[in-house]
Amino acid sequence: MTTILYHTPGSCSRVTLNALEEIGLPFEERPIDIFKGMQARPEYLAVNPKGKVPALEIDGRLLTETPAILWHLAHVGNSTALLPAAADGGVAIESLVDLSWFSNTLHILVRSARAPMRMTSGDPAPVREHALKALEPILRDLDGRVAGERWWYGDAWSILDVYLSWVFGMAVGGGAPMAKYPALVAHQDRVRQRPSFQRALKREQAALEQAGIILPGGGTL
Repeated sequence: MTTILYHTPGSCSRVTLNALEEIGLPFEERPIDIFKGMQARPEYLAVNPKGKVPALEIDGRLLTETPAILWHLAHVGNSTALLPAAADGGVAIESLVDLSWFSNTLHILVRSARAPMRMTSGDPAPVREHALKALEPILRDLDGRVAGERWWYGDAWSILDVYLSWVFGMAVGGGAPMAKYPALVAHQDRVRQRPSFQRALKREQAALEQAGIILPGGGTL
């Protein structure tokens, strides 16, 4: 089986990259520099007409949209390696609900805070202000959810924890006050210490060098 991941270091595609490392599925990489508009070039649109990352090609079949990719990977590998199992041994449907909420709500809000200029042709300041205001009660609830060194699903790590770590990092990059959410800070640290995350991070760092990608504002991974 040939698996190819099209991804951008530091973007939401980090979650898929971490999932592949977690289940141990061999894959090739194709770094896409979205900061230079590579996702909109004909050569990438020929692969993924949506012009987005991540995109995962498995034996010529293309999967897009993070929830769908992660749901598929949870079924390809050991389901409990990425998402909790239901009583019948399959992947719990609650996981799909949570993945959809992360993608459809949290992701959009943190992107609006971190890169408001991409969400409007006018003044980006009100976009960021609105996003940060909407995020405040959500982040407060999420901070409570992972307090006491808990994962998203309690005692067991899942790929949702990586998604949450990325979301929180984007929110902080957009202006959310890190100090107000100590449990989320601690959770992010725990996520980053896991071996699969470290392997994914190493791949991201190598991809930056390979593709000559420069993160916005000189940011780091």
